[in-house]
Amino acid sequence: EGYKAKVLCCTLITCLKTTMFANLVGRTALVATRRHATQQARRRMGSAAAPEWTGIDKTVRGYFPGDDQLAAAILSGYFGLFVLVKIKSAISGTAEVEAPAQVAAAAPSAGAIPDVDSEEFGAFLESEENVMKLVESFEK
Repeated sequence: EGYKAKVLCCTLITCLKTTMFANLVGRTALVATRRHATQQARRRMGSAAAPEWTGIDKTVRGYFPGDDQLAAAILSGYFGLFVLVKIKSAISGTAEVEAPAQVAAAAPSAGAIPDVDSEEFGAFLESEENVMKLVESFEK
């Protein structure tokens, strides 16, 4: 009888453990299923639907769908143009700039005041009359 009681007790304990384990697993699965269902229904910082691109935007967005990809492509294009211009200028070299031909300045008319940068201005200032003309022109 003692042996049967032990076997019955061990069977009962094993059955309880199995039942408790099954209940625990079932309860966890139920909670997880409920939590998963409610999380799908909630919007968490979502954005609007993707815009419908047309024309050139549709073609470009076919190759670069992300905004960051499109920005990188545009910057790469500008950088490529910059490099091409630099290479072209390095290959062609600098053209020698010819000095402009010296044009002989015409003698100033009798009453005109020559330009301050010209050589005639020094000769103009030698006369007292011309200095007075210059002062009068400043006063106007």
